[in-house]
Amino acid sequence: MDDRKYRRLFSDLPNIVTNRLILRKISEKDLYDMYAYSREEEVSRYLMWSPHLNIEETRGHIEYLVKEYRKGRCTDWGVALKETDELIGTCGFASVDMRNNKAEIGYVLSPLHRGKGYMREAARAVVHTGFDKLGLNRIEARILVGNTASERLAENLGFKYEGTLRNALYIKGEYKSFSYYAITAEDYFNLSNG
Repeated sequence: MDDRKYRRLFSDLPNIVTNRLILRKISEKDLYDMYAYSREEEVSRYLMWSPHLNIEETRGHIEYLVKEYRKGRCTDWGVALKETDELIGTCGFASVDMRNNKAEIGYVLSPLHRGKGYMREAARAVVHTGFDKLGLNRIEARILVGNTASERLAENLGFKYEGTLRNALYIKGEYKSFSYYAITAEDYFNLSNG
């Protein structure tokens, strides 16, 4: 990956507008919206972090994100409803491996907004940005075993199942297994042109 493309895109994270959503930087104004969903046990059940214990924990996370934006290192967009600007989740790249020209996608959605296709819309826009703007060769999704909704989303976006790593990470007091999904640039552009 061209380091300049990466720095150019993420030095001032651009808004991405879809039919119903705006993917944008997260800011202090999102504090209450983020806290409303990040405190829910259901939200972090299949993630590596635990529910936020109080609003100060959410504030600290937002402050961290703002610092990362300033450094051009944050690759997480806030997912906001276009009509109201309410933050309903996040979607972006959990990691970017410039040497191998690949990234790992990650996403979180408020339970109040599930089942409406919002995350499919947001993730599709992020995948497009990865391949079209960054020129990535591969985007991966690491999904905790049992998270069937996330697996369905990955498959719906054209990701292919590549295998499961059993007891791969120690999270929240136990070993967890992860299924790995990926889509390559070739897969993506074939789907887009087909």
